[in-house]
This record gives sequence, C-alpha cells and structure tokens, in this order.
Amino acid sequence: MFRALFLGLVAVFVVGCASVPESLQTQSENPITDYRQVVAEPALAQGLEVRMGGIIAAITNQQHRTRIEIVSLPLTKDGRPMLDKKPQGRFVSYVDGFLEPLEYRPGRLLTVAGWVDGSEHGTVGEFNYTFPVIKVSGSQLWQIKQEILLDDFERNFNCIGLRCPVTGYGFGYTRGEVTQRVTK
Repeated sequence: MFRALFLGLVAVFVVGCASVPESLQTQSENPITDYRQVVAEPALAQGLEVRMGGIIAAITNQQHRTRIEIVSLPLTKDGRPMLDKKPQGRFVSYVDGFLEPLEYRPGRLLTVAGWVDGSEHGTVGEFNYTFPVIKVSGSQLWQIKQEILLDDFERNFNCIGLRCPVTGYGFGYTRGEVTQRVTK
C-alpha cells in the first residue's frame, strides 16, 4: 500500500511539474512549438496557434500595442525556454496595450501563446530579416535562478577530531557546481 501511495505522489508531482501555465494555454491541444516549422511553411502556419519563446531582443511600445522581438529557443513541455539550446531565429510578437519596458527588458526570458499573423520585414543590425509575426493571446515571463550544488564526496561521519583523513575535520574535498534553472 505504501508503494502505491508513493508512486501516486510521484506521478502527481511529475505531472504537476510538466503542466503549462494558465497564461500559455491554447484552444488547440497541440499548438506549434517549433520555430522552424513556422519559418519553413509560413503560408501553412498562417492563423495556426503557436506557443513559442526565448530571449527578448527588443521591445517597442506603439500607439495601441507593444512589439516584442524575441530570439527563439526550443521550449520544454511546460513552455520554459531551454537555455542550453542554440537559438533558432527571431520572431516578432504583438501584444495589445502597453507593456512596461523595464519589466520586459532585453535579455529576459518570455514565452508567448497566440497565432501566426503573417510576417514582416526588418533588420537585425544591417542584415535584412523576415520575422514571423505572432498575435499574442497570453504570455509568461520567466526568471533564471542560479543554484549551487555541493558534493562532499569523501565525507566520513565516523571520524571526529584531528586524526581524520584528508582534512582532519571529517570531510574530504568538496566539489561545487553552479547551475541555472528557469522558473516563474
């Protein structure tokens, strides 16, 4: 019985971790999440629902909407941009109304849900570029949290005092690793 309860809790935890935030929900069960699919067949993608994200490159508030240029990154199943993956290209998102440029500043991670609304021509530096356009119905800003993972791989709990091996205090060398995790 304990085993069944434990497995049930693990299943609930795993499913809960992989759920898409409410702000990124779409009417379609399988929105397009691959930037390359939108770019490869722009006419076929027109009007289809998407969930795409990445790193904000630029933000411009216009009269009645905000234009956000995003460097596309692959997403996890719950919509988080994958920091360890190579950028796929750029797209433009339009959000109705005003967005605070300090909150949506370049370098922040953003995922948007919406539908493909054509393309527009522009430049990245002096390079001419065609941006797929996403009309946004929902968005999620993400944070990058750094974690330090420590590994005391020669810990000796049976040794107390100066006669302990390696350091004399019951611990050997400690390894540390700084990792980054994307969170809400």
